[in-house]
This record gives sequence, structure tokens and C-alpha cells, in this order.
Amino acid sequence: MFMRATKRAEEAPKSKTLREGEASFHFLVETIATPIFISRGERLHYVNHAAEVLTGYTQKELLSMNFRDLAPPDSREPVGLASRCEVRILTKNHEERWLDITLATIDFGGVPVKLFSAFDVTERKRSESQARLLAVTDPLTGLGNYRRLLDVLHTEIERSRRTGRPFAVLLLDLDRLKKINDCYGHLAGSRALCRVGDVLRLFCRAIDTAARYGGDEFAVVLPETAAAAAGLVASRIRNRLATDSEQPPLSASIGVAAYPHDGETVEALLQTADRELYGMKSHVAVSHMISPAGQLLVPVAAEQCTAVDAEETPNVRHNQNGDHTDQGGHALARSRAVR
Repeated sequence: MFMRATKRAEEAPKSKTLREGEASFHFLVETIATPIFISRGERLHYVNHAAEVLTGYTQKELLSMNFRDLAPPDSREPVGLASRCEVRILTKNHEERWLDITLATIDFGGVPVKLFSAFDVTERKRSESQARLLAVTDPLTGLGNYRRLLDVLHTEIERSRRTGRPFAVLLLDLDRLKKINDCYGHLAGSRALCRVGDVLRLFCRAIDTAARYGGDEFAVVLPETAAAAAGLVASRIRNRLATDSEQPPLSASIGVAAYPHDGETVEALLQTADRELYGMKSHVAVSHMISPAGQLLVPVAAEQCTAVDAEETPNVRHNQNGDHTDQGGHALARSRAVR
């Protein structure tokens, strides 16, 4: 009995020191704003108030969970496998948050446990995502830009090489944009470009990609689509533009190229579609822009824009990039190196 009493007397200071240490730890982690999760085995053993605020769960609810339970079902982040990682969690109200997690093994109450300290980086992740989106988005129309177009074309070529499935690309040129700018003003010209973008979105499936890659030039990538089906899509786009009641009236020339028949590289596909586009543009110019009286008809915003004498510009038509056709009515070869 004497020995037991002696042992208890020796353990008493240690127990007091341990309790004081735990009290100091609790005070510290409850004071700081950093969410703290302590996991013992498969369950959370302790969480601070900041963790409750972050997740929306009460302490009681969290202590019945595993830290991985906070991750979305589709999450692939290595929770608990690395000492430092970024993970997604879903809060109680199903809001997605990104956390920068630091994992350490500590002694808690004489037992080794895992301590997760979390720093909320959701706003930074959103900013990064927005920056990536802006890098591949045309600011005027909201469509993809030239970088986005190239990325998608390279991806589709690789996919088609693996699967043997076709895809097609449409190149579209808004007709007479310079005339719209001259007669209606540049705001109307910008609105015309946005109208084209709206029509492309209307006819795009979820797997399709529409992009504006030049001043008045657009493209649509159509996965799982052969040349004949792509031609039907082009026809529907032209018809939708032609029946738009908003002024000024719009029309577009569209070239079609299909992989691999019309080219096995990005450059070859774009060149094939480009040749078809400008072949169509020369025919459209002759059949739709010249009136029976021999005048070049243009949508008007002022009296001087009602018609342009065909003798003044018989076969020369400019777009915003200054491209034109020669005196024979055929499109001049344009330098279209992939930018």
C-alpha cells in the first residue's frame, strides 16, 4: 500500500502537468482563427470553433465524422496522404470550399494523433479559375478565343487518332462588317459580332466549342461529326442569321473541313475550311450584294449609305482585317499561319 501511495504521489505532478498542457492547447486552438481538426484513428477526435464556422457543422456532428467525409464524392485529392496539400470540402449547406491543409502527427493526451490545420484558399482558387477562363475567352462575345480554338483542335485530333471517330470544324466570316461599321457605327458592328456569337451558342451542343479567333472570324469545332452533318449545321447557322429581325441584317460565309479527310493537322484543317469559306464569300458577293440596277446594296443608317455604286468598288470588299478580293472576284491568298 505504501508503494502504491508513493506511485500515486509521483504520478500526480505528471497528471497535473498533462492537464495544464491540454488546457493551454485548448485555449490556443480556440483562440486562433485557423480551423483545426484532430483525428484519432478513423474518427475526428477534436475540432475547434473555427472548424465549426468553416464547415457549418457543430462540434458534435464533426466528431461523428472522418475528415474524408467532408470531401465531395468525386474528390481525388490525397487527404491524409501528404503533409501538405490542397483539398476540396463540402460544407453542411453544400458550398464547395478549397483548403490548404498541413498535416502533422502530434501527441495528444499521451496518444499519437493527426492534426489537420486548414487555411481557406477558396477565393484564391476562384481567382485562378477566373484568370484561366479569361485567358481562353473572347471578351466581346464571351466565346472561346484563338488559344481555346487551338487547344480544342489539338485535343480532338488526338482523340480521333485514338478512337477513329471523325470531327469537323466550321470557319465563319461575318459578311460586310466594315460596311456595318461605316453606316451604323462601331457599336452596331460590335453588336453584330455578339449576335453571331449568340447564334453559334444556339446551335452548339454541350460537346461543341465556338470561338471568335479574329476580327469578324469565328470557328465551331464539332466532335463526333462528319462533313455532311457539319454542312447541315452550317446551313442552319446561315438560315438563322438570315431570318433574324434585328437590324442591320446579317449574313455569313462558312467553310467546312472534316478530320481526317480534309487534313490531319490543325493547319491543314484550317486552310481547307478557309479556302471553302472564301470561295463561298465570292459567290455570296455576286449573288446577294449586286442589285439588278448594278448597285452594291448595303444596310443603311444614313442616306449616303443606301447604296454604293458598284463602279466605285466593283470587286473589292474589306473586312476589319483589311482583307480583299482581286479584280477577278477570287479571294486573295491570306497569310494564316497559326498564331
